[in-house]
Amino acid sequence: MFEQKRFERGKLIRQVFLSVFISIVSMALIFLAISWRGIRVDISELHPYWLATGVGIMAGSWLVDGIRLWLSTRAWKKKISFTDAMGTVLSGYFMAAITPFFSGGSPAQMYVLTRSGLSWGEAGSLMVITGVLYQLSLLVMLFLLIFVFRIGFALHGFLLDLLYSFAVAYSILIALLFFLLLRPKVLYQLIGWGMRFVRRRFKRVKFSEEAVWEWVGEFMVDFRRGFTIFIREKPQYLAWNMGCYLCQYLMLFSVAYIVLAALGAIPNYLQVLGAQIPLFYVFSFIPSPGASGGVEISIASVFAGLVGPEKLGMFVLLWRVITFYLQLMAGGAAFFLILKKFGNRPAQ
Repeated sequence: MFEQKRFERGKLIRQVFLSVFISIVSMALIFLAISWRGIRVDISELHPYWLATGVGIMAGSWLVDGIRLWLSTRAWKKKISFTDAMGTVLSGYFMAAITPFFSGGSPAQMYVLTRSGLSWGEAGSLMVITGVLYQLSLLVMLFLLIFVFRIGFALHGFLLDLLYSFAVAYSILIALLFFLLLRPKVLYQLIGWGMRFVRRRFKRVKFSEEAVWEWVGEFMVDFRRGFTIFIREKPQYLAWNMGCYLCQYLMLFSVAYIVLAALGAIPNYLQVLGAQIPLFYVFSFIPSPGASGGVEISIASVFAGLVGPEKLGMFVLLWRVITFYLQLMAGGAAFFLILKKFGNRPAQ
């Protein structure tokens, strides 16, 4: 089944170019919009040491994520190397950055984990559980900023509609996930219907139904066991992941503040954090690879009032270089090295 997954180098490179091209075009449009208004770009107060600090904080957030995953696999009494853990998270960043709706991140991480000693079910349950905790941690941070620190945020028009859509869609997905976990017979019926449909409509596709059912059975056993481990048997791993995610969010959102400081504009720190949280939910609904284009336009519209039009273009450019291009290069290097190491070798 999934062991036959192939990552084609040429296709990956084309996806990288597409994502980067959309990002560059969108930033060019931002600079053009500023110039059409007769506003000159101001970099007179640029402080490189602030930018170096931003790069260090971004790299630190990767390290936190790698340590989180490295220790989390021990919930299954599996010990992967720290190098494999860092390779896993960086590969996830890379594939998320070049696929629509960030959809390639989890499969890439599962690919690496299954070649590091975990089964597909263990890797799948780990990705789903931590994915839920990732979003939940963001909600906790949003709650703290609004109700504890009294920091508000403002989204209008299309961005606000996207945020509402995300809340509804995510709630439905979580409810569906737990429904299928509690009622696996429904899932088995859907899989059976899917196989019959494929055999009728795509007669050239060859697969063994026995192999499919065997894989699904093993996957569901490991998958449900993973939820039991995190929620009932070892809740300390749940708390550990949420703590790491909160730390990672804090570091990631701090990059925007650092870039603003590098440009000589230093607004309220908590306000900068609060402005980014709803945007991260909105980014999940942008269908372009890695949300390129939508990220640049969205961040520019929200931060225009904080940085000023004369520095807005440079802010978006520098922020994107640190949070996207740097991550794309590091993740791409890690993932291509992993592909070279494992090739088409099946999972352990």
